[in-house]
Amino acid sequence: MADELQLQPDETVILRKDKIGYGSKMPSMMDKSSLVLTNRNLILLKKNFFGKTTETLRFPLSEVRIVNGVPQVQKGKADFMDRTLDIYFKNGMESFRFEWESDIDEWIPYVVAAVTGEPVKIKSEAEKLAEFASVVESIEEPIEKIQSLFGIKSERQVSCKCPSCGATLTGIKGETEQCPYCGSYYTF
Repeated sequence: MADELQLQPDETVILRKDKIGYGSKMPSMMDKSSLVLTNRNLILLKKNFFGKTTETLRFPLSEVRIVNGVPQVQKGKADFMDRTLDIYFKNGMESFRFEWESDIDEWIPYVVAAVTGEPVKIKSEAEKLAEFASVVESIEEPIEKIQSLFGIKSERQVSCKCPSCGATLTGIKGETEQCPYCGSYYTF
């Protein structure tokens, strides 16, 4: 593999993915190319139907466009079967087609880290869960507004602190309850 990649003495492989498509043509079951991320380059090994490398393209990471300190590396617009990793270089954009969107999500922080020289920033499960909860919360409010238009009561449980005594109260959103500790009323 090292011969195939023609790495420099100080160049190391970070990630490799096979069955990659390249460019703007439609994705194909025939995509056999490999994409390799090193600490210096993004290397595309174009392969023929039989898996033999026909061409090697190198994209220096030093040529990635950086705007406000952020390398321009992003997930492209997903079409029917077209999931792309789009990288903006100083002389244009290159698109690499992946089979799975989750693979692109894995590649982005590694490419960004290789460009910036910073450590890889991968979200923890807690951060992913917090993002998901935020999305769910942003969806719940409009749904509740629509429900109220049709006279449907919310059944979402909410928790808060009693404004009088500070006790934790739990109830249904929109309903008024009496605090069991101090007797004051609170509308959730």
